Amino acid sequence: MSRFTVLALFLLSTATVSAEPFEDLDRLHEEDRQQQVLARIEAELQTTTAHARRAELLWRKARAQLTLADYGTWSGEIPDREAIELLRIAESYADEAIQLNPDAPNPYFWKAATMGLRGQLRGVLNSLFMASDVRDYAEATLQRHPQHPEAHYLLGQLYRELPRRPLSFGNRDRAVQYGRRAVELHEREYRQGVVGVRYFDLYTQLADSLWRRNNRGDRDEAVAMLRSNIADLEALRSPTTRERKDLQSARELLAAWI
Repeated sequence: MSRFTVLALFLLSTATVSAEPFEDLDRLHEEDRQQQVLARIEAELQTTTAHARRAELLWRKARAQLTLADYGTWSGEIPDREAIELLRIAESYADEAIQLNPDAPNPYFWKAATMGLRGQLRGVLNSLFMASDVRDYAEATLQRHPQHPEAHYLLGQLYRELPRRPLSFGNRDRAVQYGRRAVELHEREYRQGVVGVRYFDLYTQLADSLWRRNNRGDRDEAVAMLRSNIADLEALRSPTTRERKDLQSARELLAAWI
């Protein structure tokens, strides 16, 4: 974490917090400016006492920490051990947000996401050990918000990657169902302006689930979806870190198939 300390302190000292910061925070997140997100949240938390508002800030803090860990391990800038510590801290923010506002869906999702990535970085056995808890928190998200795209996205990957019964609860049909629903909901939110960017990895993960299920027509659909995804990503003039990561993942997956 030391590589972020000086920058974070500088941003904290210069950040200005608006009366309603959530839209700004989400825009900064979409632009992959996570250090500014953390700085603004920290400043806001110094003066905010309302439980619901603190919960909104804390799950966004968990999201930013997870993003730093994810992109840092992808780029090689952060070793797994350091990323695991970032995720442990992120999980504590999600826990606090759940305690402050147990009816809100997003704290449960980011709890699930941080646990899932932490288990993945720690290895297969840890992933299996934590899988039921990750599923339960993702399902708790959907109980509070059935149209939460990222919860469907996470569950789709979980059901695809896990072994089938009796070892675990993997299920390729359910993986495709959750993946399709994630894409459908995301496309609706993007058209309506709820989110300002497309999350291309949702399409890549659905394509992967289709390929592995391999019912009639699945693999043709998967290849077409992935090629379309790659074309859209290659057309971007100034891709963010997320988009560069998504393009690499999509290219590597397609290369493994054909």
